[in-house]
Amino acid sequence: MKIRHWRLLAGASTLALVVGTAASAYAQAQPEDNNSVEEIVVTAQKREQALQDVPISVQALTSETLQEAGVVDMKSVSNIVPSLKTQESFQPVAQAYRIRGIGSEPSIPTFEPEVGLFIDGVYMPRSGLGVGDLVDVARVEVLSGPQSTLYGKNVNAGVINVVTEAPSHDWEGSLAATVSQFQGGNNAMAYRLAGSVSGPLSDKVRVRLTGVNYDQDHTYHNLVPGVGDANDMHRYAIRGEVALDLGEKTTLRVAAARSEIYDTDAINPEIFIQPTSSYPSGPGDNSIYILQHSPLAGLFGVSPCANTDTRDRVICTTDPTHTNSFNNMVSATLTSEIGGLDFTSITAWSNYKSQTTTKDVAQAQFPLLTYFDTQAGETISEELRLASPVSDTFEWQVGATFMVNDFNRGNEGKTPTFVLAAAAPYVPLPGAPGGFVLGTPGDKGFLDSDSSSTYYAAFGQATWHVTDQINLSGGLRWQHEEKEASVHNRSVVTPRAAPQGSLNLITFLLTPTGVNGDVAIPDMDNFVGNVTADYHPNNDTMFYATYSRGAKSGGGNIGFGNAPLSARPFKPETVDNYEIGAKLDLLDKRVRLSTAAFHTVYEDYQNAGFLGAQFQVNNAEEVVVDGVEANGAFVLGHGFHLTASATYLDSRYEKYTGGACHAPWPQAPAPQPANCDLSGKPLPIAPNWSTSIGLDYAHSVAWGEVYARGDWAWSSEYFTNTNLDPRLVQPSYSLFNARLGVRAGDGYDISVFANNLLNESVVVQDAVTTLFGKDPSYQRFLAPPREIGVTLRKEF
Repeated sequence: MKIRHWRLLAGASTLALVVGTAASAYAQAQPEDNNSVEEIVVTAQKREQALQDVPISVQALTSETLQEAGVVDMKSVSNIVPSLKTQESFQPVAQAYRIRGIGSEPSIPTFEPEVGLFIDGVYMPRSGLGVGDLVDVARVEVLSGPQSTLYGKNVNAGVINVVTEAPSHDWEGSLAATVSQFQGGNNAMAYRLAGSVSGPLSDKVRVRLTGVNYDQDHTYHNLVPGVGDANDMHRYAIRGEVALDLGEKTTLRVAAARSEIYDTDAINPEIFIQPTSSYPSGPGDNSIYILQHSPLAGLFGVSPCANTDTRDRVICTTDPTHTNSFNNMVSATLTSEIGGLDFTSITAWSNYKSQTTTKDVAQAQFPLLTYFDTQAGETISEELRLASPVSDTFEWQVGATFMVNDFNRGNEGKTPTFVLAAAAPYVPLPGAPGGFVLGTPGDKGFLDSDSSSTYYAAFGQATWHVTDQINLSGGLRWQHEEKEASVHNRSVVTPRAAPQGSLNLITFLLTPTGVNGDVAIPDMDNFVGNVTADYHPNNDTMFYATYSRGAKSGGGNIGFGNAPLSARPFKPETVDNYEIGAKLDLLDKRVRLSTAAFHTVYEDYQNAGFLGAQFQVNNAEEVVVDGVEANGAFVLGHGFHLTASATYLDSRYEKYTGGACHAPWPQAPAPQPANCDLSGKPLPIAPNWSTSIGLDYAHSVAWGEVYARGDWAWSSEYFTNTNLDPRLVQPSYSLFNARLGVRAGDGYDISVFANNLLNESVVVQDAVTTLFGKDPSYQRFLAPPREIGVTLRKEF
């Protein structure tokens, strides 16, 4: 362990030496002009600070960077920020993020995130809410490492802080139209229209209105005759805000937003579901092979899919997944000065509802089982903060947070979650007492589960400026959270003759009537905090060292499946992070560098996988992440600017005796165990290396400006699924994006672009797609294929 730590520090030192040498050589070659790296002001520590003065690891993308790089959603942000990865699932609201290799599984709604998403200071309970399209965004800040002191719950891996543009004092607006083509299984067209208008209604009232509409044709080709293709998207979002100047130093900002998503005949987002015949079942476990593979031809006349290469973006299904959802959010932010102190109040309410339907849930080219899932949630939150003014000696802030969250799955029992459309002859099902039929056509299973949480906390953080060069900071948060959860299953089935009776697929595995009642979740009550020291040898250099501790409450698995109530809770998680870093401005601010080396230990890390016959969350005893991050911005002169970022990770399960097994588990004799020991193995979706480089160019001409930008992102290989199946590894890959445009003096801007220029097929995630734990079938999530398009923008 000590050797690994010394290697990490040696790597950071070597990186700093190489960067310093390169910067020195760069200085000798530069023309004398007044260009410098843009100064970025962030609110990562809940007060305005220059990015280079913040003693934590932060990457900030301004509105200019987002526009020049063609960033329209969080997936494209991750191409620029190597430490950030995105995960997706069927439902649009089920999007999750990973920072430094740590994250949660998006398809389990009660599995709260490791990375907290905040929009204008408001916490988003589901990571897919509110940022489907990044429109009118002033800044995106990505904070790496635990941030529990100032941000509270569910930030053990980091924070994504999205800051929108405020209503302006002068009238302004923009309108952008994009037409593009995706070159996937189908050559699908996409159309995006986004606009905003802002200005004063009076001396004390300002408004801002923003909207976006997105339509995309099918990018997946369905090989089943007479059935529609998949992955078309129809989405819109609208947001309005009013800013009221209530006094000389008092402002109230009230914002309301709504978004709707209708992905008709779609598997959302880029997803492929197909039984994979090249992964045969292991000894003693061939029931799933019988259910989903070649015997279907004899049982139901189903032919094997003509193309099982997922990267060709084709599917074979009688009914692609249909999803629709809506999300509403209202927030009120009051800022004022009281007795020389800065006061902030953020009040917010949000709700959402999402529905997913498919008649071919097994993706077997046969309507064996219909699946209908409804999820709905509502959140109310309040945060109060009081902060001292900026001082040369001592600064502080204190605050309190309150949040209530309610969640329901199953449409309150009004609609069946599962409906059996056909029945096969007797087949053995895992764990069942002998063979029995799947059921009778028309059998129904209902799942109605609920969860709620109440969270409140008090926190404070202070900085003592010991000298002009040395600062000491410390923070502490007390937090308390209470959770309740329940599962209610019922079935409506046609009993068969003995010995099976009412025992079938629905009553035994999916919605067993014996699994009903409350899931016992212990309350969380703890202290978290941080201690930081930073040293400024001069105005352009900072070195820092920090220790931070975070905590995340436990929870309960309330999804479908036959796990007993006693096996459904999972424990709280804690994290300790040790980090050193440096931030430098060099060569008259032509070069800006930041680097961080960290050692992070998670105890009872919450992880998801197929455990037995159910997809659920449990705890890994210990996870360790060591790594180095480095970011740089360079003014090259003659209109060229370069940004570069790199992340190295060594992430592993130090101890995980209850991990999910892949099929077949090579070390296990038949029958396979319900859990497998993953101790010593790497985390999924956590490549050792991730890098990004962006080069942009601008040249003024008589009538305006010509500009260009190219982005390259590279990743080393990584496991794509939580059970670490060695056959499911994404090889190292490169993504290239390019944009070329012109800006006229009258506000017009036209550009052509290509994303994923080489049309790489990149697997974001492989998730087990089965009703049983040992089925070797997976659902595959792919990054978008090559996209070529043109954008016309008008600013006024």
